[in-house]
Amino acid sequence: MAITSITNRKIGPLKVIDVGEEKNAPTIVLFHGYGASGSDLAPVSAETPLDFPAHWIFPDAPKRTHFGGLAWFEIDEQAIQKAQQDGISADFSNSEPPDFKEAQKTAEDFIKALNIPWENMIIGGFSQGSMLATEIALSQEKPPKGLAIFSGNLIHQKSLLQKAPLKKGLPFFQSHGIADPILGLSGALKLFDLLTHSGLKGEFFKFEGGHTISLEVLEAFGSWLQNLR
Repeated sequence: MAITSITNRKIGPLKVIDVGEEKNAPTIVLFHGYGASGSDLAPVSAETPLDFPAHWIFPDAPKRTHFGGLAWFEIDEQAIQKAQQDGISADFSNSEPPDFKEAQKTAEDFIKALNIPWENMIIGGFSQGSMLATEIALSQEKPPKGLAIFSGNLIHQKSLLQKAPLKKGLPFFQSHGIADPILGLSGALKLFDLLTHSGLKGEFFKFEGGHTISLEVLEAFGSWLQNLR
């Protein structure tokens, strides 16, 4: 579908890139990864093959990293670097970043300001943005239309084990590169298993690659969105 408009504006506490103005179209909100911004994910709106109009929103995180990018919450860079040196994947399944709840509240305030029914919204993200989206999707009284998890991992397992069973039937799409050097495939599979065993309906797309969203991932994502509609 051709993109009808691209607007930079503020919604609630966050600056966003707003793509598309189609009324009654499903809204897809995607949270970017650590050290990036909404503009890094915005091309997804043009590169995802769809035969129906969609409204895309890419918010900017409020925090700034030490190297100038944006972040939703702090990450343990040393743990990731040590895991890489040891040739293993860092395991964050039993940890919760100290500022994670703050990030969740900011994102939920932004979504509330959108004033879009949950049943007409797909939320998701890349890397730490997907972790945030997962927690948000499972924390609401009403579930979103769907959840998209690009290169994510399991964190705060205790919280998800309590919340996920309450969202049985929630459709989700998950993708991960088998050679991801930052967030390993094992952590992604742990998350997928937790969600599916809790009754969510997931699709896992594994690809030859690293910490990224490839065109083949977007093709699979587009097919999932078509079926979700």
